[in-house]
Amino acid sequence: MAMTSSMSLGVPTALASLTSSLAKKGGDVGPARAHAATGHRRLRISRGRGNGHARGGLEVRAAPASWWESLPLPDRVKRAGREIEYFGGSPVERLLPWVSSPKATPPGRPDPMDAAHSLVLFDFTAASPDSNPEQFARVWGELSDVVMGGQSSGAATVVSIPAADGGRCAKLSGVVEGEGGGFVSMRTRNFITPLDLEDYDGLKMRVRGDGRRYKLILRDTEDFFALSYHAPFNTVEGEWTDLELLFSDAFTPVLRANAVKKGESDYRDLNAGRIYSLQLMMSKYELGMSELNPTFASGPISLEVTSIAAYKHERALVEQVLSSTGKERGGGGEGKGGSA
Repeated sequence: MAMTSSMSLGVPTALASLTSSLAKKGGDVGPARAHAATGHRRLRISRGRGNGHARGGLEVRAAPASWWESLPLPDRVKRAGREIEYFGGSPVERLLPWVSSPKATPPGRPDPMDAAHSLVLFDFTAASPDSNPEQFARVWGELSDVVMGGQSSGAATVVSIPAADGGRCAKLSGVVEGEGGGFVSMRTRNFITPLDLEDYDGLKMRVRGDGRRYKLILRDTEDFFALSYHAPFNTVEGEWTDLELLFSDAFTPVLRANAVKKGESDYRDLNAGRIYSLQLMMSKYELGMSELNPTFASGPISLEVTSIAAYKHERALVEQVLSSTGKERGGGGEGKGGSA
C-alpha cells in the first residue's frame, strides 16, 4: 500500500484498505513500499479506556472512543485509524469540505531569561502549562509506520522526572520495527496560523535519549506530502544534552523519501517565516531511503524533551551589536569598523 493513501483517504477507506492488506497477508502486515520523506512522525498521549489512567505519575483523562473502534478490526488497524483521525478529523468531518482538519494554536512566547534572543515554543517542565497532559494532547500526537502498514508502536506522553531536571518532560517512547516502515514519532498538529521564526537562526532543544540518532522535522506548508526539512541529531544515553540546530545548515529538504540537493528542480530553502508543524522521529532512515540511520535497531526507544525554543545565533548577535555600534559612531553602512 502506498504511503500517500492512508493519510489522504478518509478513515473508513483507510481502515478498509488496511484491513484488506491484513487479510491478504493472513493477519501479518508486510513491509510498506516507502517511508515518506515527509517524515511520518506523530505520537500523542496514550489514552485509556476508563475514566483516566496514570502515565509517568500523571493522570491522563481518557478520550471517548470513536464508533469504528468497536468494530472487530485488528489492533494495528485501530491504531492507524486513531492516528489518522487525530490529524485528519473524524470520518464525518473528513466528508465535509468546509470543516478543516484539527489544528493547534501556534506556540511562542518570549524567553523570560533572554527575551531579546530566544522564543520559547514548548516548555514541558512542571512549571509550564505545556506540561499539562490535556494541553499536550491537544497539540502533540503519535504518528508511526502503522499508518502505512507497519508494525511499530509508540506514545507521546508527559512524564514525571526529578525536580532538579524540571519535574516533567515530554517523552517519545515505544517499540520500533524495521520491517514495514521503521519509524515512530511525535508530531504537532498543523498550527492554525504558521509560526514566523524568520528573525531567528535556528531551534534549540534540551533532550535525553538512549544513545541513538533521532531527527527533528519541520514543515513550512500544510501539505503533509510536500517538502519537509530533516535535521538528524545524536543523543547520549541517560544524559541531558543541549542541541542547537541552525535553519541554514542543519535542515535538509526531503521529498518522497529522497533528500533534495541544491540545483535539483524540487529544491527550496526552508521558509522559517512559515512553520506549520514540528515532528520528532526515530527512523531507520537518516534522510531519504538511500541513507540508513547508523544507530537504528528494532526494539524499544526513548527520547525525553524538556524544551524547544527558537534562538538567535551568537555570530548573528555579534554582527548586530557591531552594526549597531558602528551606526551610533557614524561608522557607515557595514557597521563593523566602529568597534572598540
